[in-house]
Parts: sequence; C-alpha cells; structure tokens
Amino acid sequence: MNGKDYVFTDSDLDGVGSFLVLKWILDTEISYKTTTHKNFRGDFVKFLSKNKISEFDTIYICDLNVSDHSDLLNYKNIVVIDHHNGKDNYDEFTKPTLVLDSDYTSTTKLVLKYGLDTIPNTNTKLTGAKAKLIQLVDDYDSYKLAHEESLGVNHVLWSYTGDRVAKFIQEFGDGFSGFSLHQKNMVVLANNKIHDQVENGEAFSYKTNIDGKPYKLISSVCSHNINEVASGLLKKHASDIVFIINPKSHSVSVRKRSGVGVNLNKLAGKLIDGGGHTDSAGGKLTEAFLKFTKLFKVEV
Repeated sequence: MNGKDYVFTDSDLDGVGSFLVLKWILDTEISYKTTTHKNFRGDFVKFLSKNKISEFDTIYICDLNVSDHSDLLNYKNIVVIDHHNGKDNYDEFTKPTLVLDSDYTSTTKLVLKYGLDTIPNTNTKLTGAKAKLIQLVDDYDSYKLAHEESLGVNHVLWSYTGDRVAKFIQEFGDGFSGFSLHQKNMVVLANNKIHDQVENGEAFSYKTNIDGKPYKLISSVCSHNINEVASGLLKKHASDIVFIINPKSHSVSVRKRSGVGVNLNKLAGKLIDGGGHTDSAGGKLTEAFLKFTKLFKVEV
C-alpha cells in the first residue's frame, strides 16, 4: 500500500510492536508518534496544528485508551486498535473503525488480526524473524513469559538512551533473530539492576480484607523495570498485591500474584484514579493513595 498514513502508538514494548506490525503489513514507510495515555491529547492537538486529518488515508491509534477523546477523533479515516478496553467505552465514536478486544493478550496481536482480516497477503509478510518478534512481544505483554527472550527484548527497549523507540525500530525492524553482544550486555545489566532493587530496596506491607478475603499488600518505590520488580517483590515477601510508586512520573503501578481474585482495574479506579486490566493496572499518585499508604509498615 502506498497511501499516506500516520500512527500514534504507546511508547512501551506493545506499542512499538504494534507499530512494527502495521509497518510490515502496510509494506511501506510510515510516520509515527509515540505517546502515552496521559499525553495523547496534547500530542494529538499539536499534530493537528500542523496537519489536517483529511490529508491522510488512515490515522492509526494503537495500544492507547482514547475513549475520552471523541471530540478530536470522530472521523472515518481513523482506526483505533487497542486491547485494554471494549467497545462499551467508545459509545460516542460513530465514524472511526474500532478494533477493540480486551480478551486479546496484546495490541500487537490484535494489529496482526486486523491485518489478516483487512490487508491482502498479511500472512505471507509476517513469517520467520518477524513472526518471532510478534510472539515475544505478545508473550511479554501478557506476562506469560513462555519464551526466555521475552524479558530480554523488553530490557533492551528500556535500556536504550536517547530516542529508544527509534533505536528499537532500527535494530528490530526485520524482526528478532537473536541478541547482539551489545544487547546481551544490556540484558545482563538490567537483570542486575532488578535483582538489586528487589533485594535491597525498601518495602512496606499491610494486611487487609478485600471483598471479605484476607490479602497481604506490599509497596515500594521504583522507577525502572516495573513488571519485573513487582514480580520479584511478590515472591520475596509472599504477597498478593504490590504497588510500585514511580517518583519520576508521579504514578503508581499495581500488580498481583497469579491466582489472586482481586480486580486490579477496579482497585486502581478507587485508589489511584486509574485503570487497566484485572491483573495489571496503574494510575496517579493521588491523595487517597498517599493516605492509604500510611497504613503500611516497613517489611523486615
């Protein structure tokens, strides 16, 4: 395809994976902007100050919950692809194409489905190393971690300095065929950093009942490798739910141990003015959460 397209996507691994799959199935160079749920509106308004939506064949928005922005996005040439929310949140979107399915394990995989459903020869374009990268991104975003390289791919993305997304796209633009020596060193350094945070970082705990069942909660301050640090803390402190406070972004991430029945999306909505999945959520460092953390005691 040779149309004029544009992509807005999240700046995390699933967002970058979503962009790469679109690039591969459209089979052309395509301009993009990485952003976040929090920054999307400002970035899109800035985009509109220099561009007209009508100038593009398609504007894709991937791995971002944009349900609050129907006033900006209600155009036929906009396609929203996201696995975080279902269509119930997009009632006011009457013109865009909505590819939304919260049962999908990643937006990258949902973009693949979109391609298979709508773009000819998608299945022949995504084989070998490209199919492997899709598999690893989906494995990491679902946090099943069935493949040992999945964590490493995410470590590499977040270890780049400067424009890390552009560097990742450059180095993995043809898919995944193994790590270079430099990338292997990145993975080792990231693992060491995670281990140090889990073993030596201060943690706080609180035992309480949620929906009539007892749970042990843990909290800690960390601004890197959130999923891995959260997983390590849950194991080390035999906890059920962990809150990771990121002082750089003034945000809070919530994760839980496998098998815990608490809906983290609802919990995040109450405590941190946020949301997400039942197993993984995030939000703001709110006054309600700060008050709640006063109940926590130093874990020894």
